[in-house]
Amino acid sequence: MLFALALFLIPIAIIILCQRAPIFDKLGVVVLSFGLGIGIAATVDLSSLFDSTLVKSAQLNISEISIAIALPLLLFSINIKSALAMAGDTLKGMGLALFSVILISTIGAVLFKEQVNDVWQVAGMSVGAYTGGGPNMAAIKTAIDGKESIFLTMVTYDILFSAMFLLFVISVGKRVFSLFLPAYQSKEVTDEQEFSHMNHMSDETANSYKTILSTGTAGQTLLALLCSGLVVGAALGLAAIVPESYKSTVTIIGITSLGLAASFIPQVRSLANSFQLGMYLILVFCFTMGTMTNTSIFTELDVSLASYISFILVGSLLLQALLCKLFKIDTDTFLITSSAAIMSVPFIPVIAGALKNREILLPGFAAAIIGYALGNYLGIIVASVSRWLVGA
Repeated sequence: MLFALALFLIPIAIIILCQRAPIFDKLGVVVLSFGLGIGIAATVDLSSLFDSTLVKSAQLNISEISIAIALPLLLFSINIKSALAMAGDTLKGMGLALFSVILISTIGAVLFKEQVNDVWQVAGMSVGAYTGGGPNMAAIKTAIDGKESIFLTMVTYDILFSAMFLLFVISVGKRVFSLFLPAYQSKEVTDEQEFSHMNHMSDETANSYKTILSTGTAGQTLLALLCSGLVVGAALGLAAIVPESYKSTVTIIGITSLGLAASFIPQVRSLANSFQLGMYLILVFCFTMGTMTNTSIFTELDVSLASYISFILVGSLLLQALLCKLFKIDTDTFLITSSAAIMSVPFIPVIAGALKNREILLPGFAAAIIGYALGNYLGIIVASVSRWLVGA
């Protein structure tokens, strides 16, 4: 019980630390939560402090419950209609980004089937990560009954390679791709008020969590949690009527679909703090998964898995660039949509700032949100197709 409580309380301590020390906030609460969990796994023998069976049970149960409840909370505040309306030309670029990730991941699964164990699982989770984000990858892992060891190694490599991708884009990306893609043509700036109700999704700082404790919105916060519980319960009910082998997949598809459906209800979409509460549960998930990490992955690099993930990132970026050239999509739109797919919503302002293009910010948000909404579906499809292709 004490260990389980710590899994919920330590992410809160990390948030408070980041709020008081901006230097830690620059690293990001998600990275710190996962990093601290890994640090504990590397330096503390939890089985000597707590019953090993109870530790393992708490880790598995809390990781599964936290991601299941977090998904609807994150989805509730998405305004799909606004995102589609605002995307404009960016929607075409995002479509090419999603297509590129799907195709390269599937091709890579065939090419690396002899080198990477359970490569179909890696393919599905990679598509989730590089069309939506970390929560999608975690959800797909649950949906396909993916191995914990594969998921944890992928998360570690994903953080490393995504950081390298971000550094490339904000430093020389525009200069490189401007050599063969057309320049951005300025358009009339969309009224930011149309998208203001979704700006909270771009705030990755620790200060964004302060609103959860606001007494004025406590009722709405609890209602959002209740609605999320109802969505998860309904999805579990649907899963109960299908064969055992399909239960995990139906559960995640049910949670995603019902969460998105609920976002079309104005009263649900406007509930205060649903997104922030969902992100807090993501921190709990990240910290918990960190404590489960086999730290040998840092000293014993899985060259084959790292090569496959690199193949997906580099291959999908180059394929999207070629397709953008074919469809006459400009450099800025290409970079913001590739970043929306690979890096997710919170990094869009960073990319827009590096491109020195304020106009691309809001369409970039819209593209990332569309990718996040589709990520679970696409990842599950790619995992299933890849499994069939490699004969697993």
